[in-house]
Amino acid sequence: MDLTNLRPHITRRPVTVRRKKTVGIDLGTTNTVVARHFEVLSIEGNGCVMPSAVAFPPSGATLLGKAARRRRAMDPKNTILSAKRIIGARWHSSYTAQFREHYPYDLVKSSDGSPAFQTRAGVLSPVDVGATVVRGLCDLTKCPAQDVHAVVTAPVGFDQRRRDATSLAVTKAKFATVRVVEEPIATALAYLNRSNLKHAFVYDLGGGTFDAAVVDCSTYPFRVIGHGGDPYLGGDDVDRTIALYVADRTLARDGWDLSNDAVTFDRLVHACELAKCELSESEEAAIAIPSVDPAAPESCGVIQITREEVQQLTLDLVRRTFLICDEVLAQASLKARDMQAVFLAGGSTLLPGLRGYIESYFGKRPRFDMDPMQVVSLGASLAAARPAVSELLDPCA
Repeated sequence: MDLTNLRPHITRRPVTVRRKKTVGIDLGTTNTVVARHFEVLSIEGNGCVMPSAVAFPPSGATLLGKAARRRRAMDPKNTILSAKRIIGARWHSSYTAQFREHYPYDLVKSSDGSPAFQTRAGVLSPVDVGATVVRGLCDLTKCPAQDVHAVVTAPVGFDQRRRDATSLAVTKAKFATVRVVEEPIATALAYLNRSNLKHAFVYDLGGGTFDAAVVDCSTYPFRVIGHGGDPYLGGDDVDRTIALYVADRTLARDGWDLSNDAVTFDRLVHACELAKCELSESEEAAIAIPSVDPAAPESCGVIQITREEVQQLTLDLVRRTFLICDEVLAQASLKARDMQAVFLAGGSTLLPGLRGYIESYFGKRPRFDMDPMQVVSLGASLAAARPAVSELLDPCA
């Protein structure tokens, strides 16, 4: 007897595999970038990079990014920049002491023993500032946080307290989970996504920190076999160095001191930052002293600064990065010539003359075919999306 027709008819439905939503976030000292699946998310009509700046004007509004940075000269104590330099720091730490020397903010000691900003909008911790920046960037890029798993980057020199604080800033933006990857590892991930090397060196000079790492690429996931950094060596320090030079020239030429008032000097630092950026494309830039200090006599006029001058002024800072490179290579028991590739990250790698120094040190041209201001976030997006690299990340927050 044929029983074939008596079998029940079964309709097989296709199995839908739900892809985990992930993003990578580079919460930088100077700028913040968010990427998803190796693609940087753009801010409509405003590029892909948002300054890590928050401002609180008298109107009661909260300004972010470029709009906030524009208020730096007119309202510096209520325009918070470079908050990452003291995120997770203790009140009595050297980081906080250096920060007070460099910036005009009113700092207060919070209940947990860390520094916080006294602003027109109240007392805000560096974690609060970071969370505001991340939330704002997510809104501008239309990147949801709910049910999204994030990987945020941190300098290799951050201790666990500072890494946890960085993670907390992103957690406050309401992501489902947050994990941390070191910035040099993120850079290596971005480049090694399409490379086959044995040893690579990551040279990451950002707005506030310098990080360096030797990466063993012979296996995947790869291993970091030497790393080091300086959380107080970056573009902000370049700007201050140029500002001190301009202040000395103004005092010698015009008898006007731009360094005896913290707010005025901060405006000068900002003007020097703009001049530095201009010098990446031109040989000379001008700094208008009356615009920096309205009280200055008109006879002060402008100070011209050249690319060659900046290169000489910043030579000591550059040498400090190579001392760290020496230490990192020694950790790995390797020499500069053993590196098959050198990957650049951080906007400050655009500093005049720097790439030539790097080529001289390593004996090969550094790789900068990926945007140095975006590469860290791209690597973080890969770390977020690939379970195979989970061992390189901090535990979920």
